[in-house]
Amino acid sequence: MAENLDINSKDDSDPAATAKSLMNDAWASNIDSQTAQQLTGLTQIRQARLSQQQREVATLTTEYGATDSGVITLNASISDQQSLTAVLGVTRDIATTTTPTVPTNGWVLQGRVRDITNKLQPIATLSVCLADEQKSWLSAYGYAYTDATGYFTLTNTPDASSPAPSPLNVYLQILNQAGQPLYIDSTAFTLKAGTSLYRDIALFSQTPLGSPPPGAAPIKIPKQKRAASPGS
Repeated sequence: MAENLDINSKDDSDPAATAKSLMNDAWASNIDSQTAQQLTGLTQIRQARLSQQQREVATLTTEYGATDSGVITLNASISDQQSLTAVLGVTRDIATTTTPTVPTNGWVLQGRVRDITNKLQPIATLSVCLADEQKSWLSAYGYAYTDATGYFTLTNTPDASSPAPSPLNVYLQILNQAGQPLYIDSTAFTLKAGTSLYRDIALFSQTPLGSPPPGAAPIKIPKQKRAASPGS
């Protein structure tokens, strides 16, 4: 089964290369409001172009049939337009996501989960949590649910009077409603006191990854009651 994808990484060997290149951490974190507006405008232009092409395809298909070379070429163009529109939409989401207030001595992890097989549409009601090297749930940091936009947020709020904690090396895990893992980081990332980190994950499949590694305790997260709202 194909691995799921962290859009923040770069890999030019698959169809999502453009998306990943646009949305890597260094680029996305520096998008200003003017650029966000430009992305919104580009998305609207692409969507209008898509609608026009879809009307043209319907007309040509009726007149010449689905196997006509012009219809085939136009369908290929529509597919490209849809892919680019999805990428622009994701990049706009990243650009317009509000940076949360970081607790004193704490950190915030936020992001979105998407379905790469469905034009990067968001996936709701998934559980997101942190795990250690044994891929066991770090329950001290809780868990979050993705909302209708695929958004999640995890916030660590230690006692403000305590010394700043050491950087935390962790793995992000995404689980379905049955508590089965759908995604897990292949390498650890670091959460530091006083910082906010954004992650955007695209799932190639929602098929569970399988059983935990030998000796690792299976992750058990309480049954979901509702999707979390941004900033909760």
